[in-house]
Formats: sequence, structure tokens, C-alpha cells
Amino acid sequence: MTDPYGIIDLASLKKPAGAAGEGAGTGSGTPGTHEVAVTEQGLEQLVADSQAIPTLLLVTSSRVPQGDEYLEGLRRAVDAKGGAVRLATVDADTQPRVAGALRVQQLPTLMLLLLGQVQPIVESVLPTAELDGLVTQVIELARQQGIDVPAGAEGEEGAELPVEEPLPPLVAEAYEAIDSGDLDAAVAAFEKQLLQTPADAEAKAGLSTVRLMRRTQGADLDTVRTNAANGPRDLEAQLLAADVDMLGGHVDDAFGRLLDLLPGADQDTKDAVRERLLDLFEIAGPDDPRVPPARKRLANLLF
Repeated sequence: MTDPYGIIDLASLKKPAGAAGEGAGTGSGTPGTHEVAVTEQGLEQLVADSQAIPTLLLVTSSRVPQGDEYLEGLRRAVDAKGGAVRLATVDADTQPRVAGALRVQQLPTLMLLLLGQVQPIVESVLPTAELDGLVTQVIELARQQGIDVPAGAEGEEGAELPVEEPLPPLVAEAYEAIDSGDLDAAVAAFEKQLLQTPADAEAKAGLSTVRLMRRTQGADLDTVRTNAANGPRDLEAQLLAADVDMLGGHVDDAFGRLLDLLPGADQDTKDAVRERLLDLFEIAGPDDPRVPPARKRLANLLF
């Protein structure tokens, strides 16, 4: 495959439910209210958002027998919960690289995306009668894992969903630059925001993510992985492979790949690995349970 690996659309999932660009699904039927169509551009943000909202991720195709009915059933079951869970759909025909990044072997595949981790659920069409129970179990699991499902998010009458605060002007400018494909301008806007408010967590994560976008733009997934496999001590190959791991939601793989480079490494390698890992930690977020042990291991290996 020679097409560009693409860029991450940080802004796409910040639109309110039902906004343009959301819920395109696989082109079958009317998109659900709490549905988002996944592309290469939105995959990383979808993974990041799973820290706050559990996501059922369906990889399918119009060629799948009974696939339309399956998708409609999932839409109804998810929408019935009023925003407590999200449905993300991947059309394997138009987004084969996303399906590849998710390591899908069979269609349809239903996955759970929770706290940045992707877990397969089933590689077949589930009966419609089982879907409501499945969605309820997903919400309960999310609560057990510490995700705070807002009161009223499961469809209680009279409940109001929280209103999002407007973005700071420079952060909004950064997202607009990403939408237009100007990653350099997005970096500049995030950097200006951090000069004004150094503790702005969203700007920090945004800056690190845009850097990741720039580093992976134009990279070929197969070539990156082949080069990394052939050069286990090749610093540049491993740095790029870690970026691709992160882009596909394989956070542990990204961290472990870089940490494994440190034993016996020279100072230049240590500096480069440390800088890259700090960037990836920002993308994962401070609440990601995989970050503290990786930070501890990094400190032990460096000092």
C-alpha cells in the first residue's frame, strides 16, 4: 500500500452529536445519534475519548450478510442509552488501513474500546435480542473501571446533558488549522496557548498529538513495521514504529518498544527516547493507567 497514512482529525469528535461528519457509518440507513464513522483521520482521537466514554467499535462492510440489520440493531441499542455509550463504525471497504491497524481478521468484528484499550467481543453477527443486554453490560463495565457515566445519560426523562465550555481562542485556532491540513499552524497555535497558560492540559495533549500527526504523515504502515522488525536497534525505525503503534491504539506496544531501547543505549539514544515517550505520555493522558508504570520504568532506566 502506497497511500499516505493520513492525519488525525482532532476536531472531528468535538462536534455535537448529529453534527456534519458524524454518524456516516457504513452508508447503511440513518446514522445513530451517538454514532461516529471512523477514518484514519479520527482513529487516535477516538482512542483518546475512550478514557471518558465506552465505545462499541464495529468493523463491517456492505458485503456482510445481514450486516445492515446488525448495524441498525446496534444503533437502536446504543441510542436508547442516551449518550452513555458510543457506537463507532469502520467501513472495511473504504477504510482498509483502519481495519488493518485494528488487526481485524474477519467481518463483521465488534470490539470494545475502553480506557484506550481495544478488546474484541465477537467476529460474527449477534442476534438483535442480545444487543440491549450487551450495551448494558458495556456501561456497567465502564462504571466498574471508574468511568463516570453522567446522571441521566441512559435516557431518564428530564435529564440534561452537560453543556461544553467554549474552547480557548488559540485552541480553537489550532483545531481549525488541523481541519485545513496546516499542521505547522496548529503547532504554532498550541505553543502560543502554552506560553499563556503553561498548565493547559488540552493544549499539551493537542501539541503532542499534532507532532505525532506530522511525524506519521505520509508513512506507509507496512514499510514502517517491516523496517522496525528488521532493525530492532535502529532508533529512527523504532521511533516511527512506536508512533504508528500509538496511532492504532496499541499504547503498551508503543511504550514497550521505546523502553526496550534504553538498556545499554548511548546518551543521544536515551535523550531521543525520553523526549518521544514524554510526547506519547501526553497523548495517552495522565489518567491512563499505563502511563505511571511506563514513567517509573523510564526513570529507572535513565537514572
